[in-house]
Amino acid sequence: MFPLSNWTELDVWSCIRQEHIPVVPLYFARLREVVNRGGMLVPVYHNMPPAEGEKVERGRCRMRSLGCTFCTGAVRSEATTIGEIIEELKRSHFSERQNRAMGHDQEGSMELKKRDGYF
Repeated sequence: MFPLSNWTELDVWSCIRQEHIPVVPLYFARLREVVNRGGMLVPVYHNMPPAEGEKVERGRCRMRSLGCTFCTGAVRSEATTIGEIIEELKRSHFSERQNRAMGHDQEGSMELKKRDGYF
């Protein structure tokens, strides 16, 4: 039904490299302004300023998953190429969904939806 839903993040990046698929620059590490919001690094943008009391920091990070500004967090990273992302993922033990606000709520968890056959 949905053959790609069983692919890992590493599978996806390996395919991207093999097929020479272009990707947007947000997936690659660079210096970004972020705030730590409940353990999630959230990029600071003009349409989403830091909340009261949040400290803005600059750090090298990249996006592992793209969604709307309000639900997608970044990860600290030095990976600036597809090959470096693949090597980083081989060492990682965390789901790309750890940086999505939606993945942390029990009721709407994307992992629960996947397990239950939602997609």
